[in-house]
Amino acid sequence: MNINALQTLLFVPANRPERFDKALNSGADAVIIDLEDAVPPAEKDAARATLAGWLISRPPASVLVRINGTDSPWFNQDMALCRSDAVAAVVVPKAEDPDALNELANVTDKPLLPFIESAQALARLDAIACANGVARLLFGQLDMALDLAMDYPPPADEPQDQTPFLPIRSQLVVCSRVHGLAAPLDAVYTAFNDDAGLTAYVREGMKLGFGGILLVHPRQVNPAHLAMAPSPAQRAWAERVLAAEQRVKGAVVAVGEHMVDSPVMARARRILGQGERPA
Repeated sequence: MNINALQTLLFVPANRPERFDKALNSGADAVIIDLEDAVPPAEKDAARATLAGWLISRPPASVLVRINGTDSPWFNQDMALCRSDAVAAVVVPKAEDPDALNELANVTDKPLLPFIESAQALARLDAIACANGVARLLFGQLDMALDLAMDYPPPADEPQDQTPFLPIRSQLVVCSRVHGLAAPLDAVYTAFNDDAGLTAYVREGMKLGFGGILLVHPRQVNPAHLAMAPSPAQRAWAERVLAAEQRVKGAVVAVGEHMVDSPVMARARRILGQGERPA
């Protein structure tokens, strides 16, 4: 599994083993089996044991696992489970301590995907990004909103306005780039029956520089993939740009009423290297 190339990561609760294989067949790029928020405290030990038994029959590097926090009473046992060959990477919630991430990487020898979901994590973002084993950063929007006492999420009948999170999301993108990490993965969109809202949210994340999104329901997989692919209009624009480049063979060309130089040409080439989204 190429962790850097993943775009859609689907969560499935660790206490619902009947959903594991369904999640793997959902079309998502990867599945995260969740031992943390999705599992009540009284069920965590049983869920871990069930997951451990299921992992025995899985191919190497076939799933990701979200463990409980590094300061939780379940951390050590979760960490031991993640040494399984079937675990491709470890998703770390409420990551705030770079030293704890270093220890986790050393013990499991697996790539780490730490969740940035608190003010303390933002304050230590550079150190977290530099910790051993960290492959990509994940944005935990709901916990971040709680930690910062933000007025979010809104009531169910109101739009999920993402404007207050723009500075934080951009921080993750810039930090990832500075430290040579793959583009971060955006927070979940909780309205799993709102294809239009999910599409708008995914496209906004792509504009900011996110490399993918975390999903909470299998029916979000296809709309997310479609939203991340370039539209026919984008592809047509890219073709015009590169055609003009070939025609003029210069560093700067005119496309319509716009002057286009090398960064825009590079963007056009990137677009044409991706799949197409229906109109």
